[in-house]
Amino acid sequence: MKDFLLNGFSFFARFAGNSLVFFWLARLLDEAEFGRLSFIFLLANFALVLMDFGLYFLVVEAVLRARYFRIAALLKVKYITSALGLLLMGGVGLVLFSFRGQLSEDYLPYLMLLLSTVMLALSQHYLYHFRVQGRYQVETVTQTFYSLGVLLGVGLLVLVGAVSLWTVIGVFFLLRVLMMLVSRGYFIHLHLAAHHPVLHWRRIAVYLKRSSLYGVTALVGYALLLLDSTLMYLLLPEQLAMYQGGVRVVLMVMMLTEILTVFFLPRLRGEQGDIHKRYYLGLCFFLAMAVWLPLWGFPLQVVRLLYGQALQDLAQFMPYFAVIAVLRVGLGYLGTLLTFHGYHRIRLQSLVSALATLGLAAGLLMPVDGVSGLLIAVILAHLIAFAYQAWWLRRIQAPGFLTGGQAA
Repeated sequence: MKDFLLNGFSFFARFAGNSLVFFWLARLLDEAEFGRLSFIFLLANFALVLMDFGLYFLVVEAVLRARYFRIAALLKVKYITSALGLLLMGGVGLVLFSFRGQLSEDYLPYLMLLLSTVMLALSQHYLYHFRVQGRYQVETVTQTFYSLGVLLGVGLLVLVGAVSLWTVIGVFFLLRVLMMLVSRGYFIHLHLAAHHPVLHWRRIAVYLKRSSLYGVTALVGYALLLLDSTLMYLLLPEQLAMYQGGVRVVLMVMMLTEILTVFFLPRLRGEQGDIHKRYYLGLCFFLAMAVWLPLWGFPLQVVRLLYGQALQDLAQFMPYFAVIAVLRVGLGYLGTLLTFHGYHRIRLQSLVSALATLGLAAGLLMPVDGVSGLLIAVILAHLIAFAYQAWWLRRIQAPGFLTGGQAA
């Protein structure tokens, strides 16, 4: 029952926060600009969900294999409900926009909250049918606290009124990091309650001290991951246009790294069968992306001719979203390793990937002339992280990765 309630609140808070974002934009912009940006944000969110789901599915299903089927099931639930929620938000948003002249601004937040309630019902329906076993899921609790931070942040901005873009970014970032700290403390509480119910305070202090380095490293990674997603949602198309060339270079190199990883893993394992085919399915996916990117100018012309200005603006976002999706897969994979393989053996790997994420976020915000050095640093950091990850997994003979061992 507690799992059910936590999931319900998580989805409700997330979609209510997204709804309040639209309301906040409506107060800052005129009707024409609000309609254009709302359409862009809606399609961009949906595109990000699809890319995120596809990449996570490949990593979890093909690399982690059957031992982690519960994680795969949870991710499927998360992205299925996200996609449904975004589609529903788009439909209701179009209806509201068509009646914008007849709606009072005072009633708009209540309509958005009603929309969130409908989304909650949809998400609960799918959670009931695809529910993951286990009492406390890491994703559930983390998403709950994270969503609470988003909801509080957007609600505060709506109450305050018009503020600068950097104020918005700062409020979101600080609140989300705060919620991650609370979430980390909650996990420690659950772990102690489940495994050491009779611990006295001195032993608790020792436990916290031993896990402090992991906690700091994980929080750095969380904070940087939150920073890049905050920038992704809040920067406007005009501010990203000048960085499109640098983003394209980073994305192509990241895809090349993924291609090499996916291509060599089956050969190192020497394994045949279904898992072998999944790796090559991933290889085909990344190759298709790498071939498509150099032809970016041609698809942009097609989009301009067929779909108009709104989708053209969305197309300018796509390289940035793809980079974020790849980085999220990397950090999500690291988080899985931290959770299930023992954190004390991969601190360096987590820290390197966190720094790479920071480098990318910083590079995207700098002038074009200053980006090249940061791009090289990001690429090298990810190559080091992949190499260290492969070496460490082979050393501990992790099931289903490099060793040919069967999942437990």
